[in-house]
Amino acid sequence: MPGSLAAGSPGAAELVLRAWGDADAPALVAAWADPEVRRWTVVPEPADLDVARRWIAGWDERRRRRLALDLVAADPGDDRVLGEVGLSSFDDGRSAARIGWWTAPGARGRGVASAMVAALTAWAHDGPLGLRVVVAEVDEANPASVAVARRAGYRRLHRPGVLPGTGSTQVFVSQVGSPESGPERGPGARV
Repeated sequence: MPGSLAAGSPGAAELVLRAWGDADAPALVAAWADPEVRRWTVVPEPADLDVARRWIAGWDERRRRRLALDLVAADPGDDRVLGEVGLSSFDDGRSAARIGWWTAPGARGRGVASAMVAALTAWAHDGPLGLRVVVAEVDEANPASVAVARRAGYRRLHRPGVLPGTGSTQVFVSQVGSPESGPERGPGARV
């Protein structure tokens, strides 16, 4: 993703999505230490400054190999890390990827997560990736992330045998076109 992507609409948080930089390492360590981030996402052990710097240094390689595209949601005024949103599990045959996110404690409840998820989803569909499907897997015990997926325009898939209220993972989908119409973009679109 070249440069950065501005996000925000009337009533939504304003932010910039950009690549991670070495100066962001302390903010990443702080996020990894947050109990809510640890509860809902995978955090490395140890989650220290050296590990954060190595993870950030591997950003371009993960992107180049189509393993993940993890972006900082930054405050446009002071470039402070507000959260992260990323795509992973790219499936070129289905023109699909998964999306995940977290927000820093001070950024919660301000629309940051909804704004960054909506912005990256729109870019994933309409930008060079041309993805037809973006999938968010959200634990139903995490009502804040369920609300984020819905506010960002995702619809919940009803899966046979999975009952609401059973502590299961809910799957939300943002889709362009009909499932039968095939990819709308040609091959070769890269992250």
